[in-house]
Amino acid sequence: MSELEALLLLENLQGIGWNRSHKLLTHFGSATAIFKAKPKEWRTVAGLGEAICYELANWEKYRSLVAQQVEMLDRYAVAFLVYGSTNYPLPLSYCPDAPLLLFYQGIPQFKKRKIISIVGTRQNTPHGRAFCEQLVEVLSPYNPIICSGLARGIDRIAHQSALHHGLETVACLAHGLDQLYPPNHQKLSNSIKKRGAIVTDFLPEATFRKTNFPRRNRLIAGMAHATVVIESGLKVGSMNTANLAHQYGRELFAVPGRYSDYKSKGCHHLIVEQKAQLLSDPKQLLDALGWENQEQQKTVQKALFVELTPKEKRVVNELKAHSKIHLDGLALQTQQKISTTAALLLQLEMKGVVRALPGKYYELI
Repeated sequence: MSELEALLLLENLQGIGWNRSHKLLTHFGSATAIFKAKPKEWRTVAGLGEAICYELANWEKYRSLVAQQVEMLDRYAVAFLVYGSTNYPLPLSYCPDAPLLLFYQGIPQFKKRKIISIVGTRQNTPHGRAFCEQLVEVLSPYNPIICSGLARGIDRIAHQSALHHGLETVACLAHGLDQLYPPNHQKLSNSIKKRGAIVTDFLPEATFRKTNFPRRNRLIAGMAHATVVIESGLKVGSMNTANLAHQYGRELFAVPGRYSDYKSKGCHHLIVEQKAQLLSDPKQLLDALGWENQEQQKTVQKALFVELTPKEKRVVNELKAHSKIHLDGLALQTQQKISTTAALLLQLEMKGVVRALPGKYYELI
């Protein structure tokens, strides 16, 4: 059994879901190892339950279905990224509902990359277009990946602007890669695949429904270090993406408009609720994310003769292995609770050993 087949098995088993799948993968190290384990080993995983263990024990009933899915991926020339692999979008891997398999067409290069998501209304104003185009232009010297949802309006403008400035761009879809919605974006989709990728966690030939969009939106919010909302109503998809970004603890920005403009009511709501930072000038995003400072050569002298506790030394040693690392990832690597790790990082900040970066990232001084 290949790792792809084992992951597809996990996706097909009834009642497991993302949370239990992640627990199993963390416990056993790989999907193939899960199905090589014995029932008594499955029962050691907290929160699994007898019903899930029964499903795992009877996995062979899904063998033919998985074989069909593997053949289908090959037939439609769909590649995939595995949860936890080096090229899987790192920010997305910290989300509790991260997909085990991320299907794509194109040439995605997510490893150690800055990713910015831009979303907004399908009926943009000239002001919204101008702001989006200027934002991508301001970001272009820092070579981020621009992520959006390939919808009409702001999404389309974000993708086109990224391509215009030679940036990679990623479009997240609410269906399998055997189809395209909206269909008149085929030319844009082909251009994106030459300079980025179209991605989804839906298998080819999956039924396309409007209820798929929230699942698509979690990819847009989850894989980005920051999300920018440009023109949005109150009860629309871009607000769903924004709220997901807020739930994931990501940096969120909203562009204000005229108080009477219904296309800006969503942005104003996010700002008033203090979920998003107000973004009235694209250059403010660079300051908020600290990108200008990161591009400069680091000249801060490390503190000398600082006494560290054993737990602090453990955190510092892990930070030495990374240029920067997310709080969740640091907690995982040091095998500590997130709250414990956050407290240790605060102590280390007070001692002048580490600095906090936007998006809950940290680095040594």
